[in-house]
Amino acid sequence: MQEVARKGVGRWRVPLVGASMLTVGGWLAFLVVALIFPQIAPVFWVQFAIDLFVLTLFGLSLNLLMGYGGMVSFGHAAYYALGAYAAALLVKRADVPMPLALALGPFFAAGGAMVFGFFAVRLTAIYFAMLTLAFSQIVYAVVFKWTKFTGGDDGIQGVWPIRALAAPPVSDNYYYFTLGVVLVCTLILYLIVNSPFGYTLRAVRENPRRAEMAGVNVRLHQWVAFVIAGFFAGVAGSLFVFFQGSVNPDYAGVARSTDPLIVALLGGMHHFLGPAVGALLYKIIFFYVGREFPFLWQLLVGLILVGVILLFPGGVMGFLTERRWRTLRWWPRKAGATPTPRETGPQPSSSASGASPDGNA
Repeated sequence: MQEVARKGVGRWRVPLVGASMLTVGGWLAFLVVALIFPQIAPVFWVQFAIDLFVLTLFGLSLNLLMGYGGMVSFGHAAYYALGAYAAALLVKRADVPMPLALALGPFFAAGGAMVFGFFAVRLTAIYFAMLTLAFSQIVYAVVFKWTKFTGGDDGIQGVWPIRALAAPPVSDNYYYFTLGVVLVCTLILYLIVNSPFGYTLRAVRENPRRAEMAGVNVRLHQWVAFVIAGFFAGVAGSLFVFFQGSVNPDYAGVARSTDPLIVALLGGMHHFLGPAVGALLYKIIFFYVGREFPFLWQLLVGLILVGVILLFPGGVMGFLTERRWRTLRWWPRKAGATPTPRETGPQPSSSASGASPDGNA
């Protein structure tokens, strides 16, 4: 455990002072484009970008569970919906100001994750996945049936942000606000997965029995990860409800739970920014196929996603970082990395050279 903690503390320096020039340049270019985007893009694409930011955060939150903790959740939309409904109900039923409701919504989602996760982490594999799905269906049933409080099938309407963030037809201020919140949450998640807790979580993912024998409290780490993932899913839900101006039971539906699963698989669940890449590809595929083939978009989107996942088992990020590019001679290699046989070329056998394996003649 001390070794794991030492490595984890060491890696905390990476996001702060160890970033490469390529990484820093990429983030600076992204920030410049993101800041000027509302000034040059039509309203539709600004709305598209806000939707993309929310989906990215939703996917990153699930990836903490699935990519780093090895826990595949089929019901992650439960915490997305709890955050959204909590924020909406605080505004509409308790007259809480929008900024405070937005800040409190994720804590209700984390509370739900704390209760559900307490039972879910006691199971593994498909049983864990099915139990998370069952919990999301419980949330769906409650918000659907409790008509007097949640609005039932109609949901809750007229949940808009404060005037400073809501200027028709779409608020550039809300775009910047969403971008800022998602970037801050992304940085926090990055620090978490590169912390001693994150490295311990990876050890649990790889071999929970061996981690337990090393003294790790496996269930406690999985439970904490479950609550953290639920909190950030609640942030995504709270942001989205003020963007849409309404919330309904579909926020907790099965279809909503598949969104973060797809973007994580598409982008690469073992890469931190994989869900961000997956969310971008998913939204682009969804938009263009839906526009060109309005009656066949579900079939075509499904076929495209199946093809991409089969061709790139590690996701797009896995393909870019692990397979093709690292075999090229000009691609920068990490210090101490062993060159591949393709780079070094054929090696003479010991029998041909007349030397023994240890180098002695």
